[in-house]
Amino acid sequence: MNPRKLHIGGAQARAGWEVLDVRTAAHVQHVGDALDLARFADGTFAEIYASHVLEHFDYVQALPRALAEWHRVLAPGGVLRLSVPDIDILAHLLLQRHVLDVNQRFQVMRMIFGGQTHDHDHHRVGLNQDFMAAYLSRAGFVNLQRVSRHGLFADTSETVVLGTPISLNILAHKAPLSPVSPAAAPAAQACGAAPEVTA
Repeated sequence: MNPRKLHIGGAQARAGWEVLDVRTAAHVQHVGDALDLARFADGTFAEIYASHVLEHFDYVQALPRALAEWHRVLAPGGVLRLSVPDIDILAHLLLQRHVLDVNQRFQVMRMIFGGQTHDHDHHRVGLNQDFMAAYLSRAGFVNLQRVSRHGLFADTSETVVLGTPISLNILAHKAPLSPVSPAAAPAAQACGAAPEVTA
């Protein structure tokens, strides 16, 4: 049997991936909220992919809860491929009045706050590498690595504005069962020291 892989919030089908989304669609195998994966046993998936999902959760309770659930359903040694809008990049772009006209800057603003076209399209938190490292570390993830792209799906993780990718793309791991494996290194190692993010 092939290892199971979960695409959270996926907008397209891809062989080998199961899609979980809050809305029903032909390509969605699991309709439900990414905050509650009780339908899946611990260690069900070898890989999880989520692009532009976490910014829709509040940073006090929902975001930590989502990451804890994703960590739980990952198998030991499993991989989380994560993409979020990088608030540092978007804030910089928003201030480029000499380069972007008002309509272009309005589109950047929408990337910060969400398109707001439906109930699930509101952004509740701005995330950057430091903030994300702190949340991931607290959820138990290790060996964080920033990557230029995941290359799995043509989705918002690859959005570019003025030649600049606007997403923070991260690989994170669930430590394997063996304590001597390199994957058990501290989470902040590759992404820099994680700050203590508190509500």
